[in-house]
Amino acid sequence: MSICARCRTAEAAIEDLDVQPPQPWCLGCAIALVRAGDPVINYRPLGGPDEYGRVLAGGSTQVLPFRRQT
Repeated sequence: MSICARCRTAEAAIEDLDVQPPQPWCLGCAIALVRAGDPVINYRPLGGPDEYGRVLAGGSTQVLPFRRQT
């Protein structure tokens, strides 16, 4: 398994495909990006279930539609 490119201590849960070369992220570092407002949108889950996808869907403004009030 890959090690996280950010913290370099935890096992990677996703691979960020928007950078070259693709970067592995652990779940903790990837969730921190969601909370900071800069989530990884184009990614590949590594290994088990896509826990990051569930966090991304529930905690990111990137997936919420913008509605203009009239």
